[in-house]
Amino acid sequence: MGREDWYRNTSWNDEIDSAFRERLNRSRQLFHKAQYLRIQGNILLSSKDISSQEVGISLMKELLNDYPDNKAVIFSKFEAYVNLGDYYYYTQEKLDLAFECYKNAIAYDESMTTGQRHAVMAYIKTAVLTKHEEDYPDCYSQLEKADDRLVFPHEYYELGLSGALLYDAMGHYDAAKASASIALKALGTDSPFKRGDKVYGKAFATEAELLFLTSVVYRKS
Repeated sequence: MGREDWYRNTSWNDEIDSAFRERLNRSRQLFHKAQYLRIQGNILLSSKDISSQEVGISLMKELLNDYPDNKAVIFSKFEAYVNLGDYYYYTQEKLDLAFECYKNAIAYDESMTTGQRHAVMAYIKTAVLTKHEEDYPDCYSQLEKADDRLVFPHEYYELGLSGALLYDAMGHYDAAKASASIALKALGTDSPFKRGDKVYGKAFATEAELLFLTSVVYRKS
């Protein structure tokens, strides 16, 4: 087993659990323990095996509930909430749970890093989709400060989609149209970052998202 394989298991059983716990307990620094839990949990969340996904959820909750909110752990907790939110949103389609995860994530970090921007945009999107209208003012405030230092097309897409959803729900139709146009433009923009045959940061839309954005842009006044 490689030096990092012990916390990157793609499956789970009692033997793997025992070995993982042994190595985790031997780790002295809380910073590293939190990272190991978060990484292993996220890998299992991406498994197609339901029981492995459940272990991934358990590991994430262990980090979020049992570890203190201090500087050594806070970024791992932020990432854990984002990972869980993405899991509930994309894999389970449990939008209310996804919304709560994203809302908890952005409470940890006010700096607009790439990961934070994704959490903010996902928070806004799920707030609208789950009709948490009491959070719309906060969503609006978050959106207004989230449009700087964007690089990748998928960042512009997330910004445009979230803005279109929020402004449309609030009845700000001109702003919704402008945001939807940003999202649609991002879909047709090549990513500036390529390595070999791989392209990083390209924007993609679901069929439902594309229909919504198109309807907003071409809505008759």
